[in-house]
Amino acid sequence: MASPAEPKKSAEVDSSPASLAAENMYSLGEKGFLRQVLPGLYSDPRLVGGFGHDASVIELANAPFNLIQKIDRASHPVALKRGWADHRSWGRMAVTANCSDILASGGEPVSCMVAVMVPGEEDADAVRDVIVGASDECRARGVVYAGGDTKEAADAHVVGCCVGVIPKGGFLPRDTAEVGDKIFCAGRIGGFAGAYFLMQKIYGGEIGRETRCYTDYLSLPVAQWEVAREINSRRVARCGMDASDGVLDVLQTFAASGVGVEVNLERIPYHPFAVECAAKTGIPLTQFIFGGGDWNILYAVPAQSAERLTAEVGDRLPLFEIGEVTEEEGVWARSGTGERLPITGVVNEHFVSRIEDASGFMDHIERGSFIG
Repeated sequence: MASPAEPKKSAEVDSSPASLAAENMYSLGEKGFLRQVLPGLYSDPRLVGGFGHDASVIELANAPFNLIQKIDRASHPVALKRGWADHRSWGRMAVTANCSDILASGGEPVSCMVAVMVPGEEDADAVRDVIVGASDECRARGVVYAGGDTKEAADAHVVGCCVGVIPKGGFLPRDTAEVGDKIFCAGRIGGFAGAYFLMQKIYGGEIGRETRCYTDYLSLPVAQWEVAREINSRRVARCGMDASDGVLDVLQTFAASGVGVEVNLERIPYHPFAVECAAKTGIPLTQFIFGGGDWNILYAVPAQSAERLTAEVGDRLPLFEIGEVTEEEGVWARSGTGERLPITGVVNEHFVSRIEDASGFMDHIERGSFIG
């Protein structure tokens, strides 16, 4: 007679999420995959707010602050692919992407590391430039560049990791917007898409003195450091999220908790490149809302704090009230005539439609239908 099986030790307990059957990553997309996998993972009680936010906060019981960290693969910069930038832009992107998520979550970045994976035949100067770009961006932002890793791989990839600190109770999750909250946007919208289409359609991709402002914007990503630090120091936001994947991605996330989000189209803070591009190419200005790549941060702020925030910050920093959280679920736009229209469309999502692939994603921005 077989003896009964011994119970598994705690370290051996099988906590694997349920099988995803025969689905592949293309059919699920990054966001669909995470929606299925994350709920099945063990969430340590020290992980503040659980999984699924811009950055992860770890409770430090014996410290006056908590730890906040982020790891993210840096997208292959569109400007680099088009020959408008050198490889330093990729290193800057790795730092900016991770720091932006920490800032959006209420934290302060302290140090950053970068891993570079390339084929053996990759030009060594290009690899050096990635690392130099990361180091330069850290130095410019007061962040410690703490080194990293260099490994051989079939294709080139750059991954950044950032660690920071965050006050106790200062975490800004993604999913806690409440009815009546006002939606604020840090930074102007549409600059990336505007600069891209101007370079492609008006200047034929040619680099010159006249186009330097566009290529600089595309190749020198900058997080919303000043605005985020102001918001975080005031402790006025209820939730926050980096909008580098597009404003629509954030609005959908804010609304996912069972509320609605309404954006006032008359209050969108368009970047001058978006306005210029719309005038020169005929692309409707509202399309530029959805382009991503501008490193905006969106916040939901309780109504009682919103008016004071606008009065005290709006004149000196690029912070704009663009909408509000409503009872009716979904994402909506309010036109200048008062018409309320649904907003749908693509966002930057791996395995589905990526900004770094440029042509496919930007085709949606140019010709897609988002409002109505």
